[in-house]
Amino acid sequence: MLLLVAMIVCLSSSAQMKFSFSGVDVSEETLSDGSTLITFPAGTDLNGFSELGMSATVAGQSVELSAITPNPSTTFVTNGEIEVFVYDGKAYSFRFVCSEYASYLFAYFNGNTQSQEQICFALSDDGFNYTPLNGGSPIIISADIADKKAVRDPHILRGEDGYFYMVVTDMKSSEGWSSNDGLVLLRSANLLDWTHTAIDFPTEWPNRFDRDALTQVWAPQTIYDPEAEQYMVYYSIGEVDEHYKIYYSYANEDFTELTEPQLLYDHEANTIDADIVWNDGLYHMFFKTEGDGDGIQKATATTLRGEWTAGGKYLQQTTVAVEGSCAFKLIDSDEWVLMYDCYNNGYYEYCTSSDLESFTYKCRSTNTANYTPRHGTVIPITMAEKLALMKKWP
Repeated sequence: MLLLVAMIVCLSSSAQMKFSFSGVDVSEETLSDGSTLITFPAGTDLNGFSELGMSATVAGQSVELSAITPNPSTTFVTNGEIEVFVYDGKAYSFRFVCSEYASYLFAYFNGNTQSQEQICFALSDDGFNYTPLNGGSPIIISADIADKKAVRDPHILRGEDGYFYMVVTDMKSSEGWSSNDGLVLLRSANLLDWTHTAIDFPTEWPNRFDRDALTQVWAPQTIYDPEAEQYMVYYSIGEVDEHYKIYYSYANEDFTELTEPQLLYDHEANTIDADIVWNDGLYHMFFKTEGDGDGIQKATATTLRGEWTAGGKYLQQTTVAVEGSCAFKLIDSDEWVLMYDCYNNGYYEYCTSSDLESFTYKCRSTNTANYTPRHGTVIPITMAEKLALMKKWP
C-alpha cells in the first residue's frame, strides 16, 4: 500500500500552523527542520482535494488551499504562498511559505565610480548582517534607466496598493557634486521586474528651474500620504546661493509623473537625505544637516505636509561623518533600527531604539570585496519574496 505524504514547511519561526481534514484521519510529525510531515491513510484519493476540507491557519489567519488535479511533475502556485508539487498522481508534497515577514531587503549602491553607482540588493534575516544578491552585481543597470547612466541613494517602499516603489538620484558623481538635475521613478509588482521613468526637473518645469541655477536633486524617497491618497516623493534641492531644503511632489497613479515641487521642510541650514517613518501618531523625519555640528537630526509632524518641529539634537552614535540615514522596525518587535552611512570610513553603523528618541549603538556593517554599501534603505519581506529574489539573483 502507498502512503500519501504531504510535507508542509513554515519558514517563519514565529508562525504557528494547524491543519484540519474532514473525514480523513492523518498523522502529523514535526521534523528537526521545523516542517510538519503529514501522512494520509493508504488509498486516500486526493483527486477530490477540496472535499477533504484541508485548511491551514497561520498566526490565527485562515489560508484556503485550492482544489488540485493531479498532474505529474507540475508545480501549482496558490496566492503566491503555497507551492504544490504533484508526483505520479499519488504522492503530494506541499511546501507552505508563510505570508508573514521573514527577512529584510536592503537596496543600496556601492561607491563613487560609475560601475558602482548602480542599484544592488542584499538580504538579511536579522536586519544587521546582509548578504548581497547576484554576487554583489547590480540588479538593474543604471544605463538602462537614468539620464546620467548612473544612480545613487535607492529608496524602496512597499506600497499600500501591493506595488513596490523605488526612487533613486539620477547622478554620475564623476561629473561633479553639482551635476545632477533629476531622479528616477521605478515601480514593481513583484520586486523582480521594474518599470522606470527619469524625471529631469529643468525639462519638466522650465519656468521654475534654470539648469545653471539648479545644482542638486538628491536622495528621493517615497511615502504614502493618507490625506492626499497619493504617493509623496520628497527629496533635497540645491540651488545657487541657497542652502539645501527638502521639497516634495505627488506622483500620478502609474508612478511616471510628478507634480511641481513644493517646499516640505526648511531647517534653515543645509538639509539632505530625509527619511520619514510613522510611529505613535507622529511622522518622524530623519535628515542630515550641518551647522552647530553636523550629522543626523530629526523633526516631527502630525501630517506629512507639516508643520514640522525640529528635535534639535544629533542622533548618531559616532564622531565620524555620517549621512544617508534609514529607520525601520524589526520584525515582530517594538524595536527600531536607525542605520546611517559612515561614508568616509567605509561602513554602515546600526543603532536601536524603542521610542525613536534615544538610540543605542548596535554594530557596524561587515563589508567584503563585492559588498561596500552606500546610502540605501531596508524593508521587511516575506519568505516567498525572499525565495523569488534568490531564484532570480542567486
